[in-house]
Amino acid sequence: MKKLSRRALWAFGLLALGTLLLPGCQAVAGLVYLINGKDVKPEFMFLTEKGPKTVAVVCRSLSANQYETQNVPRAIAKQVGDNLHAKVRNKKLKVVEATQVDAWLDNCDNIFNDFLEVGRAKSIDADYVIGIELLGFQLRDSHSPHLLQGKARMQVRAFDCKSGEMVANKTVNVVYPPSLPIPAGPGVDQPFKDQFVQIVSSQIALLFHHHDPNTASPIDADALELHRLN
Repeated sequence: MKKLSRRALWAFGLLALGTLLLPGCQAVAGLVYLINGKDVKPEFMFLTEKGPKTVAVVCRSLSANQYETQNVPRAIAKQVGDNLHAKVRNKKLKVVEATQVDAWLDNCDNIFNDFLEVGRAKSIDADYVIGIELLGFQLRDSHSPHLLQGKARMQVRAFDCKSGEMVANKTVNVVYPPSLPIPAGPGVDQPFKDQFVQIVSSQIALLFHHHDPNTASPIDADALELHRLN
């Protein structure tokens, strides 16, 4: 049997203590952190591979609730792109400006056949395109309209614009706050929407960049701050 390193032994000892204090998922995340170091690898690695790459991010809504999703797809696409620009470990990665993508979408009235069409457009000319389909998006609790609880469901795909190969495919579900909704009211609704869009965007971007599993989703704390504002 392979002898465990001192670091691993410390990790298992702390995990045993942590299980008395933390829920299971947090304890496991702590173990990963202690053994492997601060960051974990993204699920899809193609942007982190060496060499120059250009990526475009596009989001469109297939949600029936068009009122709540107004301006949301473009906000998500921009914030995902900003996250990739800041956090992907590839100095030669270029993220196409959201304004360039928006201009192309405006020119075609936001109608296109598939995400490859966007990535291959002359004004965009990306090596990869990340396409996000917003399948569902709501801000208010379906049973209690006076309460806020964001729920989003996205299909995230990425394509190699040269070969047409799909290099990533993932369904992402986000519920915020994950436990209990918070009261709606003046001064709360718009900050809540903005924060929910940020969280949705960060969860999508996590698929493509290294991240610390212990700080990737500080959702409960953020929700508590909004609750205090009310």
